Amino acid sequence: MEGQSRAEAEGRKEREEGLGLRLGLASAGAPVVAGEPPSVGMEFPTSEAAREFYCAYADRAGFAVRTDKSRRSRRDDSVIMRRFVCTREGFHPTRQHDDLTDAEAAAAGKRRRKRLVIREGCMAMCEVTKKEPPLRWAVTKFVAHHVHPVSLQVSSRRPPTGPSDALAGALGESTRAAAEPSDEPTGAPAAVGNGAALFCNRLVRANPAGVRAEVQDVLDYLRKMQAESTGFFYAMQVDSGNCVTNVFWADAKARMAYKSFGDAVTFDTTYRKTKYMMPFAVFRGINHHLQGITFGCCLLMDETKGSYAWLFDTWLAAMGGRQPDLLVTDQGKAMEAGIARVLPNTRHCFCQRNILSLCKQKLSVLYTQHINLKADLKECVFGAETTEEFQARWDYVIDKYSLQENVWLQSLYDSRQQWAWVYQKGSFFPELLKSQRSDRLNKFFKTNFNMKTPLLVLISRFDQVMSLSFEKEAQANSVTAYSKPTLKTPSVIERQAANTYTRAVFDLFQEEFIESLGYHADKIEDGVILKYNVAREGENGRSYVVSFNQLDRKAECTCCKFEYAGILCRHVLRIFFMVGVRTLPEGYILKRWTMDAVTSVVPDERSLEPAGSFPERLVAWHNDLSLDGIIYGMRGAMSPEVYKVAKAALQKAFDDVVAAKYQQMSEHQDMPLPKLQAKRTHTKV
Repeated sequence: MEGQSRAEAEGRKEREEGLGLRLGLASAGAPVVAGEPPSVGMEFPTSEAAREFYCAYADRAGFAVRTDKSRRSRRDDSVIMRRFVCTREGFHPTRQHDDLTDAEAAAAGKRRRKRLVIREGCMAMCEVTKKEPPLRWAVTKFVAHHVHPVSLQVSSRRPPTGPSDALAGALGESTRAAAEPSDEPTGAPAAVGNGAALFCNRLVRANPAGVRAEVQDVLDYLRKMQAESTGFFYAMQVDSGNCVTNVFWADAKARMAYKSFGDAVTFDTTYRKTKYMMPFAVFRGINHHLQGITFGCCLLMDETKGSYAWLFDTWLAAMGGRQPDLLVTDQGKAMEAGIARVLPNTRHCFCQRNILSLCKQKLSVLYTQHINLKADLKECVFGAETTEEFQARWDYVIDKYSLQENVWLQSLYDSRQQWAWVYQKGSFFPELLKSQRSDRLNKFFKTNFNMKTPLLVLISRFDQVMSLSFEKEAQANSVTAYSKPTLKTPSVIERQAANTYTRAVFDLFQEEFIESLGYHADKIEDGVILKYNVAREGENGRSYVVSFNQLDRKAECTCCKFEYAGILCRHVLRIFFMVGVRTLPEGYILKRWTMDAVTSVVPDERSLEPAGSFPERLVAWHNDLSLDGIIYGMRGAMSPEVYKVAKAALQKAFDDVVAAKYQQMSEHQDMPLPKLQAKRTHTKV
């Protein structure tokens, strides 16, 4: 019993000494802070104390530890060396049948197990050696680098609630967003140029020390972009620990494009859940050539209500304060709350393809058991033309597969008005929003969104892809302006559409127009408002009801194609032919699908006398002129003749501006002009 008591006392003493080290009380008097990396020469009273110190560092750095090797003394067989390694050290040994395929293993009568590959040859380690006298364990080897991703851990202590700063780089503009009381990052101002600010709260790259460099590289890149184009906008949000939690940026072309095509926007967050990568999200839309365009990008480290509110508020400020009519996103409670707070007048819908993807994920077992379940759910999402038909299809799926008790499907049904196609077709919802990410963009992320690509390289390559998209738009502008499409009929309507729409939109319209010739219409109601039942010739398929008002010459169809796509459907075009409408009424030509969709260079009365101080008004005027200059350049570079006219007009305008400037100076020579506030500079840490 006495020996057992002595052993317990020694063990307790060893644990207390180890605890003292973790609290920063080194036995030799030198301060040792728990969580800091060990260094060669550092000493510990016991090997267990050394292990606990290394584990504390591993917890903070974001990896796990196991004890690998030890060496014993030849004299008394006591342990004189211990090595602590990352759990991903080394490689798994090759087992018998591992090199066989599933088919070969089955043929050989062997069961091939699916083993999780954990070890990746990581070399990170800490080795301690016993030294005596006096008895000490000293660090003799330390390797910090990992060959795999690690995660920076976030303190569980919640910082006190306070304001969170949004640091903007748009000509020195800054905005401030209020923080939520419980689940959002909070903090005080931090310098945009402060290299100490780190990306937090998410998995980062293998070398924690490299995060600082990556963040600083991104900051330098954003500053460089703004120096080259003053219409470039960027903003950052930091928490109380001076960590950058969210980043947003948009170039001048994106901000200009939003003026013309910001009615329908998709917030694409497909890549926010990729393992080991910083979450990348994009605001997307479609232009008048049916091409995907970008309205801004973000790195969203912290997916809380406050972060989303900050992001949408910042994006809205960059886009001139105009809310989109439609915003399509994935599902997410925090995201929904942020949108409801910042964009109360925007119709918020869920991506239908994401809904189908969630169905496959949540009902994976049923998908395996019932091969028709996927098709039946797809019909519910896209196939129903009326709410009654949707309800019938939904009830059929629930009863057929006995899903009455499925809680997730019930919650999905409760939000049906935000994702079911039948509830969206009555208002503008371009069909291309279903496949918003182009093949080019999808291919880009598959190629570049990985651990091998540094963050700065990813962003710069993405900007190059965006530049290519603007080149595609310029090419489409030229095709529409200097070539004529092939007309398939002598119809005045077809010729009018060819001279009005862009080429891509006209191709869609022409398809509807030609298809209308294969439909027949039966009048079902007479009077001021005529009603027709329209169906395809020679088929017993679905029919549609078209109402035509003889007074204002307006028509409506139950398919609602014009309402959601902005292009007349084949059913209405068929009725126009029957009632003698020979040209497209002005109300049925949506400007966003024409060559005049891009906002003309016309002074905005709201920007002539913006609110705020004189420096703030200078910023607003500068931004407005910069955006108009981009539009002017696009319009003036259509051909050599147009370029010459644009160049001459620009020179005359420049002379007028210079003359006005000198006139003002002569009139106010005794009154010094207000000076802009000097930009604050921050020392890089």
